[in-house]
Amino acid sequence: MTELRRHYFLDEYCIIAAKRGKRPSDFQSAKDVSGDETVCPFCPGNEKMTPPTAAVYTEQGVSSDGQERISGWQLRVFPNVFAAMVPCPAPATTEWIAQPGQGFHEVIVDSPQHGENPADYAKEHMEKLIQVYRDRYVHYCSNSFVKYVSIFKNWGREAGASLSHSHSQLITLPILPPLIKRELDAISRASICPFCNIVAEEKESCRLIEENENWILIAPFYSQAPYETWILPKRHFANLGEMHEAEGKSLAALLKRALGSMRSLLNDPPYNFMISQLPFSYHLNIRIHPALSKIAGFERSTGVYINSIAPEHAARELRQQLKTI
Repeated sequence: MTELRRHYFLDEYCIIAAKRGKRPSDFQSAKDVSGDETVCPFCPGNEKMTPPTAAVYTEQGVSSDGQERISGWQLRVFPNVFAAMVPCPAPATTEWIAQPGQGFHEVIVDSPQHGENPADYAKEHMEKLIQVYRDRYVHYCSNSFVKYVSIFKNWGREAGASLSHSHSQLITLPILPPLIKRELDAISRASICPFCNIVAEEKESCRLIEENENWILIAPFYSQAPYETWILPKRHFANLGEMHEAEGKSLAALLKRALGSMRSLLNDPPYNFMISQLPFSYHLNIRIHPALSKIAGFERSTGVYINSIAPEHAARELRQQLKTI
């Protein structure tokens, strides 16, 4: 199969070049070296190696560091030392078009266990992580100079993770990212929500991997990366703040299975996990991109991605893998 596929509702294209015949084993990549627990700033006992927390989640509830750092935590949230955006930036350059990089950049340490894989999180812990994502989004989305809240996870060095201890990040922007702006423009022109249409169509397609009462997991028709998957809510809502409690629990369950199937099939690949959401006029979606292929000259010069695995094939393999989990 070699096809030029158009994005569902954006004027973007990708090339499905399945004739390259890639197999899951062809994508295996080097793993991070373990054994760095004694110097890991995210491990319990090393809390003073990070800035004081904005939020600490323990069995007793949510709090933040005072004079002493809180121990016995389940998840920690604190400012990134190497922040991409800062609350009080220096004035922007007067050359060309620039504005101050005003915003916030946080690290969310997912687990106190240094070597724990997110695919192995207990059901309750994955639910807690979803709660943290929701809490931090709600905390920032009402800020007057925050136009977008990006929540993402880089797993593995090849996907951009600087430390092997599992963590997520949150970065706020004073602008709408170009991709989100293009999606909003397309949504405003559509007679029905394009994402709702995707849910309706893909529930009946061979690209459906799994579903539960509130969410679907698919390999999107327009897949930029091999084994790319999306998680979409069946109910139309714009962000995690609008999510019902039952939806949060079922999201955690499906996310755990999605990560588990990908790890099992692809030998624990590096990946980027991204939550796209807005305060209104949007449909929440979660995208998981395994970092299995390189962005090279063709992609950079055209904006068209080459994917060596047809999403229909990826969905079939991931469905089969889920039967073993």
